Amino acid sequence: MSVDRPPTTILRAGPRLTTAWVLSAVVLAVMVLTSAIGLLAANLYPEDTWAVAALRGNDLVTLALVAPALAIAMVLSRRRPTSASVLVWLGLLFYGAYNYAYYAFGTAFNDVFLLHVVAFSASTAGLVLLASSIDADVAASGVVGGTRARVVAGFTTVVGLALLGAWGTISVRFAVTGDLPENVMPPSAVHLVYALDMGVLAPAFLIAGVMLWRRMPWGSVLAVAVNASGAAYLAVLWAVGGFQADAGIAGTSWLSPVAVGSTLACLLATLALLVRPGDRPVAAQRHTTPARA
Repeated sequence: MSVDRPPTTILRAGPRLTTAWVLSAVVLAVMVLTSAIGLLAANLYPEDTWAVAALRGNDLVTLALVAPALAIAMVLSRRRPTSASVLVWLGLLFYGAYNYAYYAFGTAFNDVFLLHVVAFSASTAGLVLLASSIDADVAASGVVGGTRARVVAGFTTVVGLALLGAWGTISVRFAVTGDLPENVMPPSAVHLVYALDMGVLAPAFLIAGVMLWRRMPWGSVLAVAVNASGAAYLAVLWAVGGFQADAGIAGTSWLSPVAVGSTLACLLATLALLVRPGDRPVAAQRHTTPARA
């Protein structure tokens, strides 16, 4: 006698998922609060001019773009989770972990320092718990496969390689010649950027790209998440350039082709994987989910 299969769901219920919900709500609340304070309190950040402009540009994008997107993704995932809502939620938690690492480790003490640490910690833990609650096979079934996924896989891999190549070359040059990076930021700040990009961001893009190319379900999951987070953080870089231009920092502008183009590229990569969930999914091309008795 056959027994009907239980309905599949993207998110596995349990204490890990419940905790991920709670931590994500904390992240959202702290995002809104600290970003609003950063924009409204003129003397919050006791930093150099370039850093104050960068932090306030970051606060603008976090408040106006990332927090609303996270709220929408969470609400939709609560009502009826789909690949789009859950994987964008995952990506924005990755944004939170990466972004608030700069606030927690790269800024001087300020009145909301503890909240920045909370945002970093809650984003990191929430990211791990949410990822461990996702059924990758089910999630991948809502992600576009075929040629479009191959193109996104190539793009995602190239982004990771570009970060490693650019920052790694400069780091090797310093090891050989002793020449520090020349930029708007002092070497101490550049050091943190290179460490996070080569230690966190580049590996995430590389792993996602290679796994997506190999048609692995987790490749679909990670590729959507890292490109969504990439689009959000590249929008931050666009706003940072604008705020620094307004502060009189030479070589910065609101109209940076690199920042605008990179933001659009990651956004298009995300949409390319999600806009037609009816296409043949990556997971179905090589993996099948066994029936459960």
